[in-house]
Amino acid sequence: MGLGCGAAAPRPEVPVQATADDPEAIRSLPGYRSEMVNAPTFSGQVYVMEAGPTEAPAVVLVHGLGDGGSRDWYPILPALAARYHVITFDLPGFGRSTHGHDLYSPERYAEFIHALVGPRVHGAFNLVGHSMGGAISLFYAGRFPGDVTRLVLIDVAGILHRKAYVNFAVSAGLDNLLGILAGTGKELATMAIEATAQATSPLLPVSPDPSFVLQNSLLRATLLDTPMRIAALATILENFAPAIAKVEAPTWILWGRHDAVASLRSGLLLKARLPYAQLKVLENSGHDPMSSEPAAVADFLLQALATAEKPRLVRVSPQRLVLPERTGSCDGQSRVKFAGDYSEIDIQGCWEVTLKDVHARALRIRDSQVTVENTRVVSPAVALEVKGSRVAITASEFEGNVAIDVDNSDLDLAGVDLQGTRASVHVAHASRVIFSASHVDSPIQRRYVHDLLEPSAGEDL
Repeated sequence: MGLGCGAAAPRPEVPVQATADDPEAIRSLPGYRSEMVNAPTFSGQVYVMEAGPTEAPAVVLVHGLGDGGSRDWYPILPALAARYHVITFDLPGFGRSTHGHDLYSPERYAEFIHALVGPRVHGAFNLVGHSMGGAISLFYAGRFPGDVTRLVLIDVAGILHRKAYVNFAVSAGLDNLLGILAGTGKELATMAIEATAQATSPLLPVSPDPSFVLQNSLLRATLLDTPMRIAALATILENFAPAIAKVEAPTWILWGRHDAVASLRSGLLLKARLPYAQLKVLENSGHDPMSSEPAAVADFLLQALATAEKPRLVRVSPQRLVLPERTGSCDGQSRVKFAGDYSEIDIQGCWEVTLKDVHARALRIRDSQVTVENTRVVSPAVALEVKGSRVAITASEFEGNVAIDVDNSDLDLAGVDLQGTRASVHVAHASRVIFSASHVDSPIQRRYVHDLLEPSAGEDL
């Protein structure tokens, strides 16, 4: 999503008015100051607040969905402001900032933060984001890698493809678009006609692509109506794989075990794909650990921020696997678990099978239901064969002449790298493949994929 679609050119900030909107406990923090300023890259004004000593290392906090805005950080703000120069704000469209119908996308928010924070810090800073703010922070760290000393992500929303991520739409109030998000087949063009009446019909696309709603200011105002819905849909539609590949800063990830909005699967994906990443799970929290366990969140942040900086990431190609002649098999069983090194694994007619931290030369799955996590398969022929099965794969790599051969199956791939000297995916019979923040590399194509594909029999990717 580019900045050219209705984005205003950045304007110099002009302080408009001081604010006294925060509670006494926040206004009494050392170095507290707040103001309304003209919003870089957006229309209207934004609320900005700083606390803590200005000479201390800077910490920028980016909030998630919800009209609380930067107030979401208040339970942990005193602990941070005692040691760091904290900068936070209500994102355009949220909290005390101007609410409009702008394109509230991760890319535009990243440009906004770059313009807003630059004059307030000297050099690189620590970046912390929660929920949608975590997605924005992730995008920022990929877009401006030199700006970010440390990246801290909390219950990040929007990483998985929308077909695997309907809960986020529900929580954001995107009920009027669930026909698209859940794949029920209702066309976007028809929805737009119903919502905007005949006057808007010349604007409708031939393709029922929900991104068209975001790019058109009239449809944003009529179909989506609120900044929360605009920002939620923009986050859902974003492909974060390119940003993930460009992040250089060491990363700390925090997740609530009971998060019903952003699946822990996203945390596992990010841990596997981001530099020097560490993941901690809070057992008693859901999507908002700042409210449920503020002391634990503050401790996690202070430990992460106090950790010595690691060198910038140098990416190297993985080495070939040297594996023992050990085979694994499952035949008509359930709840079988595989871990470790194998020459090959065969799974036939099994359910609730789990592969975690597996290295192998071949993996074959037939008539089964399997979950795969943090697994690498390198083969001279076909790395993964899937027939008549449902398989969910997270943070894994498959490399071969054909990385995956799929036959009449459903695959859900999140943070998966596929390398094929002939094809990344060969489709023996029609199948359904969901790609979330993944990458394919073959003579046919080399690209980041974030899409639902339903290829025909005989098709190669």
